[in-house]
Amino acid sequence: MDNVQTVSTVPSFDKRAKTIIDAFKGFDKAQTKLSDTIATTMQQHVDEFAILVGRDKKACEMLRTSIVDSQIVIDADASGLMQKKTFTEYAQSAMRALHFNVSFLPTLKNNADYKLPWSKKASTDTPKKAGKIETTDMPAFFATMKKAISQARLLNQALTVGLLLDICIELDPDFKE
Repeated sequence: MDNVQTVSTVPSFDKRAKTIIDAFKGFDKAQTKLSDTIATTMQQHVDEFAILVGRDKKACEMLRTSIVDSQIVIDADASGLMQKKTFTEYAQSAMRALHFNVSFLPTLKNNADYKLPWSKKASTDTPKKAGKIETTDMPAFFATMKKAISQARLLNQALTVGLLLDICIELDPDFKE
């Protein structure tokens, strides 16, 4: 047989991977610039309101209206460039920044520490807390454990259910849920 050598050439992805990574770095820079622009611009608007209008409820509501009813925002939404919902969320955070005199962050609207005092009240159903235990006995203990096991099942906490069952069976081999 002839000494024929078969050479397999596998194209390298390195050059293409570098192109993708470079593009991703450019995207990251653009994303950072966009985030900075949003924060700076919204903060400027909040600051202008603080100086010219104030920080009370009426000022906060006026701030919200100035953002969501902006013709530029309405046109951007209509053209599909940006959704009005995005500006509504910015407005909610801007109101909190104005009222509490803190820096604008797009996530302020989600921070319970900056809930506006006049906003809708949370549910009046407060979860019942476990009472103070001064005296107890084993039947009461097992009744509590059964409740804990039920809660763990509702929360899909299989490991917790197993651990609680192990404890109960260790203490009382006849334990039944």
